[in-house]
Amino acid sequence: MIYDSFNHENSLIEDDNQRNDNSSIKEIHIRKPLSSKLIVELLDTYPNLKRITCPISLYNRISKKYIDVLNEIGVHIKIKYNYNHPKKYGDDIGLKVVDLIHEGKTPLEVGNILDLPIKKVYYLRAKFSNPKNKLKTGKKTKYSEEQINSIKIQKEDGIPIKKIAEIENIPLRTVYYIIKNYMD
Repeated sequence: MIYDSFNHENSLIEDDNQRNDNSSIKEIHIRKPLSSKLIVELLDTYPNLKRITCPISLYNRISKKYIDVLNEIGVHIKIKYNYNHPKKYGDDIGLKVVDLIHEGKTPLEVGNILDLPIKKVYYLRAKFSNPKNKLKTGKKTKYSEEQINSIKIQKEDGIPIKKIAEIENIPLRTVYYIIKNYMD
């Protein structure tokens, strides 16, 4: 079977050499609704045409009369599922993304290294990694683990939050945020 995407704009035959090239094609896939004019062009362009495939959404819009007439002359219209684009990124890229993230690279760094958009890095990471290892989306905190631990210890020692903010030289609302999200 040979597949040919019929292009409506370039459907007119200019010379007999082109007709000879198309004479061996027995099956084509269309992406435009069938009309009487298009059917005539298809039959002229592809004289040995036996099957026309199309997506189900297009098949539902084809007139029953057109289907019957084409069946009478030996051209069958079939629904073709999963007629889509091939994958842009293979398994090897996905595994590289996971390896780089396990090495400690951020998604932005991985995207720059592999020349991928950051959304694709997150997608590939989720697809190819262990589901238990979720990658957190969003902005990383600018406060180190040591500073967060220091705030926790000061809070447990009973130091007022306003005083902790002054000692650590960070905004009061950030201290509240860290206590809320990082305290056990």
